[in-house]
Amino acid sequence: MIGFRTFYDFDSLRSFLNKGEKVPQIGLVPTMGALHIGHVSLIERALKENDIVVVTIFVNPKQFNNPSDLEKYPRVPEKDLALLNVYERVVVCMPQVNDVYPENDPYEKIELGLLDTVLEGEFRPGHFDGVAHVVHNLMFYTKPSKAYFGLKDVQQLSVIKHMVSSTKRPVAVVACQTVRDAHGLALSSRNLLLNEKKHKEALIIYKTLSFVKANIKLLGKEETLKQAKAIFSQSTLELEYLDIVNRTTFGPYEQEGDNNVCCISAFCEKVRLIDNILL
Repeated sequence: MIGFRTFYDFDSLRSFLNKGEKVPQIGLVPTMGALHIGHVSLIERALKENDIVVVTIFVNPKQFNNPSDLEKYPRVPEKDLALLNVYERVVVCMPQVNDVYPENDPYEKIELGLLDTVLEGEFRPGHFDGVAHVVHNLMFYTKPSKAYFGLKDVQQLSVIKHMVSSTKRPVAVVACQTVRDAHGLALSSRNLLLNEKKHKEALIIYKTLSFVKANIKLLGKEETLKQAKAIFSQSTLELEYLDIVNRTTFGPYEQEGDNNVCCISAFCEKVRLIDNILL
């Protein structure tokens, strides 16, 4: 049994993990900090399935196509460490940019295809290249058996699975259910940027998604989206996209079967929120 530890580079982390007689099975939970109950749920799942859990905290500059978004991203490392230090068998790594992206970078860029051109790929060009790159390198340097990601970022999850398959990294990607607050709003680090009034207004996101799930089989894709957008338009939020797609390929909605997802992105004033619901 080990106690809570914090490392600031991969070399010291690997030295610690390799010092025992037996190399532990590692579960990786990559984060950008500003941790919340959703992250905790990933960590607790990982603790059940591994000897040690490595939580990385790294605000990845490569996945921000908007410099002001990167600048505004919430950073609360003291609170993050206070949240995590109650866990034995959890170690935290807070690497620097040159640790994650060294001169001899181990990543060879992969093609993302459709995943990089629709929905998040369309509205955040280059974002998923940055996601694939950082997750590959975090996996490369921490050597986990399993890595844990929330379904809230369902398109990101498909990108990561595609990257792992393409680069043949020996890591099982574990998808975990979206954690919501008592009103249905998906937990997100960006929620820290919402005041009480804006938080209440943002509940229209889950209301819209719930309408889609309840009506898609009855009304079909086009009519469901039309009515869902009408519901959303009664709010103060600005809709960026709302669409129904195959949740693995992000290609067209398949009427038969249950491998579909409704994805939404909207601005609550200047705070961009995304969510989805599996259909």
